[in-house]
Amino acid sequence: MKTISLNKAGGYALCIGALLLTIPFILQITFGGTPEEGTLIWRYFSNEIIAGGSLSLLYSLLSVTGIAFLIFGLYTLNQILQKEKEDGLLSLGTVFAILGSIGFMFVWSLDYHILWGQSVVGEGEWKDASLGMTMEIGIVLLFGAVNWSGIQCIASALAMREYGNTAILKITSAFAGLHVVNHYYTIFTLDPMSAKSIMPFFIGMSIGQLVLLAFNVSLGLRMLKNN
Repeated sequence: MKTISLNKAGGYALCIGALLLTIPFILQITFGGTPEEGTLIWRYFSNEIIAGGSLSLLYSLLSVTGIAFLIFGLYTLNQILQKEKEDGLLSLGTVFAILGSIGFMFVWSLDYHILWGQSVVGEGEWKDASLGMTMEIGIVLLFGAVNWSGIQCIASALAMREYGNTAILKITSAFAGLHVVNHYYTIFTLDPMSAKSIMPFFIGMSIGQLVLLAFNVSLGLRMLKNN
């Protein structure tokens, strides 16, 4: 039986992971909404998760699986390129991106905590307990900043190597840097009773999802060309 090369395994992992992460994003944009100004945004988002039911379970499953594929793909890409030429920026970016990705896996797992907790204690009691949604936002903001810092380093290192589509790499690098600033800005300006205070962050997340799709798929296809 033939074995699969690291380039091919990593390339497929990046493409599959990117697609699995994009599916929940498209579905959430299609069926989701935005909180009204003046309402507690944590309660709105936790209620959205509960209302999603089985779809919310599917979103988390697809996303965590997609993240696992992406972690393998980025780790493999770094391993292959380090053998060709040592690159500290690429290694730093890979570690940051993996650490941030692990944080996102915890975030998606907390959706199950909200869904199953509501089923056990009842909707009335869970209205207060669902404010644990703040845990998700806190992890997203902190681990997200680490993750996007890693993406920025990876994209910059690969652009200097001219590995892959340089236009996509430069766009990813520039956007990632701006989005890191967006994370820090949101941390210091967020008002739990104001949807406006978190909208710039969510707009950045939406654009970032598309940027990551192009970034990961382009890298995956580049790795597959090496076979």
